[in-house]
Amino acid sequence: MTEESIIKESRSDELSAAGKSGKMGGLLRNLLPWIVTVLIFVYIFRQVPLPEVMASFKLVRLDLFIPVVFTVFPVFFITDTLTHHLVFTWLAARTRFFEVMFARGATYILSMLNFFAGQGGIGYWLSRTKKVPGGEAASTIVFVMFMELFLIMVLSAMGIILMPEVHLSHFLSAGSEGVLVRTVFITLGVLLFQVYIWSTKPPGRLVHWLLFRGPFQVFDRARFRHFAIIFVIKLFMYIVDIFGAWVGLKTFGVDVPLVHMLTYLPLIYLIGSIPVTVLRLGTTQAAWLFFFSDLMDPATIIAFSVLWSFSFLFLRTAAGLVCLPKALSDFNGRGAEP
Repeated sequence: MTEESIIKESRSDELSAAGKSGKMGGLLRNLLPWIVTVLIFVYIFRQVPLPEVMASFKLVRLDLFIPVVFTVFPVFFITDTLTHHLVFTWLAARTRFFEVMFARGATYILSMLNFFAGQGGIGYWLSRTKKVPGGEAASTIVFVMFMELFLIMVLSAMGIILMPEVHLSHFLSAGSEGVLVRTVFITLGVLLFQVYIWSTKPPGRLVHWLLFRGPFQVFDRARFRHFAIIFVIKLFMYIVDIFGAWVGLKTFGVDVPLVHMLTYLPLIYLIGSIPVTVLRLGTTQAAWLFFFSDLMDPATIIAFSVLWSFSFLFLRTAAGLVCLPKALSDFNGRGAEP
């Protein structure tokens, strides 16, 4: 065997090993959210025995619970579609509401893998069907995700202000209250500063180099009204969800003051938005247990939050299956359409 062939074989072995390592790393990244979700549920059911949770499911009045879910989900679906449709049209390419609706619905199936897969799917649809450069399509999705985070932080800040056990003076304390207050308000301050820069577009090479390139490259097309309109749409969606959850608890025979829902649910949204579990499961249930255990039976909390989460998971999957054929038809047959 010549020296040249030995070098080629060595390089081939290195590439093969690198490929296997990359596949293993990708597999672990895909499995990690499932592992974390299972571990959180194991912890929850050690705190609240599973038989008690199963018994609490019998409390629900399905004749009332189901209509609540079938009222809230369409609002979520329509506002989610409208958000993407408007942002796509403003920042990337002209779209029609119903074509975005079918595409967005289809990507709910991808969301079962993880949150970023769902967002990446609708971004790829935008790039492929509207001939938008990949970087601009990804930046457009970043705008949608930014507004989601921005609204959650605004609602979380309002929740902290309403919380009787937490005060703004805790900002300087070393306890858990201080960590919560600092995290929410510092993050919100940074986001507000970014909205100001993106809206006003002040002169300055450094500012533009930091906040108008890479994942933010289409933000130079955004105007203050764009931020305001998307904020109002998403705020309406979350208000409907909060009110729906409040009514949903009543179907379990639990009467929680609405002010408590307005106070704590935004913080639950904030915790659930951390992309470490599958479809926000586990973290959401743990947050419900943490914030509402003093207001109702823990087993009822878990039963409600699990049923609420899985009801929307079922409807998102059903919507995805219904939308998928039309979305694939648009994707394959009308990709060149502007």
